[in-house]
Amino acid sequence: MSQINPGSSHLVLHIWPPHVSALSFDPLCTAALLYLQLSIPGRFTVAHCANPDASPSGQLPYLTHGLHSAATLPAIIKYVTHLGRARDVDAALGPLEKAQSAARIAHVQAEYGDLVAHMAYALHTNWWKTTRPALVSMLPVPQRYYVPHRMRESYRPRLEAVDLWGTPGEEVEEEEEKRSTFQREKKKRQETGPEKFKRTFARERVLERARVFLDMYTKLLGDHQFFYPHLAQPTTLDIVFAAHTHMLTSLPFADPLFTDLLNDSYPSLIAHADAVKSFAFPDPASHPPTIQSDLRLSIKSLFTVPAHPAPRRQPSSPETLAEERRYKLMRWGWIGLSALAVVAYIRWTGLTIQFVSEDDEEEEEEEEAATLEEIEEAVDEAAA
Repeated sequence: MSQINPGSSHLVLHIWPPHVSALSFDPLCTAALLYLQLSIPGRFTVAHCANPDASPSGQLPYLTHGLHSAATLPAIIKYVTHLGRARDVDAALGPLEKAQSAARIAHVQAEYGDLVAHMAYALHTNWWKTTRPALVSMLPVPQRYYVPHRMRESYRPRLEAVDLWGTPGEEVEEEEEKRSTFQREKKKRQETGPEKFKRTFARERVLERARVFLDMYTKLLGDHQFFYPHLAQPTTLDIVFAAHTHMLTSLPFADPLFTDLLNDSYPSLIAHADAVKSFAFPDPASHPPTIQSDLRLSIKSLFTVPAHPAPRRQPSSPETLAEERRYKLMRWGWIGLSALAVVAYIRWTGLTIQFVSEDDEEEEEEEEAATLEEIEEAVDEAAA
């Protein structure tokens, strides 16, 4: 397996900034941070980024390493595993365990990711009182006025496809937020019994879906610290799962739907997330250095800068130079022939127009003479 030399340039991990006690405002950004800390500790820098458009994929996280870049969490993990002296966190797993781990990671990113997105973007109360204010505080002007809405709308198709967008009886349109507190409370008191039952049933349906998922991984974890009991350290599956749990338990959601569920029924999963975090960051000094970027300078952020500069052209060999010279001569030859063809066409077209113009003048003179003759004949007849 070929390896990439990490000493050629510095690695920079671009992630959403932290919020309250969360390492990052996005679970995949948190997973990327934990993975790099366990794989290449002390050999990368964190850049807190609030502009997803700066990423090659349009989403955070992404990694830059000189002229190279890797977007999305799987691409970052794959790139880091090829770095020289990088520690493979899954090296102790057997072939079957690695295949099972890959399938479970995909399941966690899909199912747990949907639950976290439902909590942050679909629930009306959490969006207006937790998620949106947090994003606004991170984004510069004018991005803070349109990026949060764009991010929420990007989650809508995904959550609608799995029936996790909106809760009937509770999720309302944006205009509802403009009403006064008295009006909202009055409307809440005027709700009929069926409406309240429908809302309660919808929330219970979402909670039941979360219980099915969390029960599965609680059983897999058992009484152990990590998902693979024969290992004394977390694997990629532990990292990805713990990153989602960490976001649910670290952010102060106004509607703690899943947070209360974790605290009341799944303390072992919370302990698992804390163990992964403590293993990656045993003390404050172990945190990677952070690039201090001014997130409030907005004019520059309107013009997206590529994740890495254009590569310099390498010196060409004599054979390549001769081949390029031959193609250059052929290209200029075709340009010359095209120019001559255009000139010849214009000259031929101009002559044709000139001939047509002379014929038109002769016809006009003949028509004028005939008209004069008719006028003279009419005058003679009138005089007679």
